[in-house]
Amino acid sequence: MQDIKPNTEQSENLTQEEVDRILENLPTELETDVNLPSRCKFYSLPDPASPVTVRPMTFEDEKAIATIKKSDRMNPINYLLAKCVGNLNISDLILMDKLYLLYKIREVSYGTEYKAVITCPKCESDSEVNVDISKLLVNEVPDDLTDPRKIHLPVIKKDTTIRFPRLKEEKYLDFFEKKSVQFWRFVEDIDGNRDKKVIAKVLEKLPLTDMHLIISEITKPDYGLDSKINFICGECEGESVVNVPIGENFFS
Repeated sequence: MQDIKPNTEQSENLTQEEVDRILENLPTELETDVNLPSRCKFYSLPDPASPVTVRPMTFEDEKAIATIKKSDRMNPINYLLAKCVGNLNISDLILMDKLYLLYKIREVSYGTEYKAVITCPKCESDSEVNVDISKLLVNEVPDDLTDPRKIHLPVIKKDTTIRFPRLKEEKYLDFFEKKSVQFWRFVEDIDGNRDKKVIAKVLEKLPLTDMHLIISEITKPDYGLDSKINFICGECEGESVVNVPIGENFFS
């Protein structure tokens, strides 16, 4: 008796047709154009004529993040950025744009309302608040900001050239692990000297005023998404200005 093998290709086509039929009402334009705080001034976009985009998370993304958290094999936040951000090499992402993109992914995936738990700085009790993340302020960089850029150190009276860290270098800015804070990586030169060993030794001996200026130029805290809100504690009724936390439920 002759064995009759099923036509695998035909079967797959029928399956895909049925999937397409069921998902016929799925929105076709899932990607949303975004205007980054950096205004893309410091990127070489894969398609320079097109904007950077974000898309909503899928159930597969949510499962992958949960798996990554358990295995600890990679950073789940960076994984999500790589999956949901379009027309941008994520490893080259400037950190001021990272926070903004995370909030935009949260917004297009779950809506603008975010229920956050905030610990009162005064009485240390927890309160749940509803935050409209679409109304958080975004401070864009000015036209004259460059990368790298030269600044003057007022105490030692020398010029230095600073550049922005990229996402792939974020580990060198871990302020909670002093051994991994390596600011010399983001200093191109000091007084014309580009030797990284010399730069590292100079940074160790800089007065606080000059060093804090370098750190401020590296991180540029004035630009990007401003996640601060006015918070009134439900327990002690004290008023504070706090950052909206990215908690465990931010992407779920």
